[in-house]
Amino acid sequence: MHRECYNIVFFDQGGLRPRHLKIHKRTFYLITFLLFFFMIFFCDYIQLKKQAFNLNRLRQESEIQKSQIQFFTIRIEELEGQLTKLKEFDKRIRMIANLERTQEMVPFIGMGGDPSVGRHDK
Repeated sequence: MHRECYNIVFFDQGGLRPRHLKIHKRTFYLITFLLFFFMIFFCDYIQLKKQAFNLNRLRQESEIQKSQIQFFTIRIEELEGQLTKLKEFDKRIRMIANLERTQEMVPFIGMGGDPSVGRHDK
């Protein structure tokens, strides 16, 4: 039984005799298929590694942002507390200086009407 083969010839740089390699067609196709198959899996592996790296980077950024948000939340709460204390202090000072606004002290601003009415020209 005669099988079809591929003959591959390698030439050495020294110019010595060439080397021959005989590969059956079936073996050649199997090797080609396996190389293609492993190349696809290798490319997928590289893509997964890139995605895993990006995912880890995004997780780190998320953790940093969470800690910054917590810091700013605490800082805002502190500022709100200080603002409340300042309002209470202002209220006390106004009470001590008798500057508390009452309804009688509110000026009548913006009372409209015809300016010629009630005016007496001499």
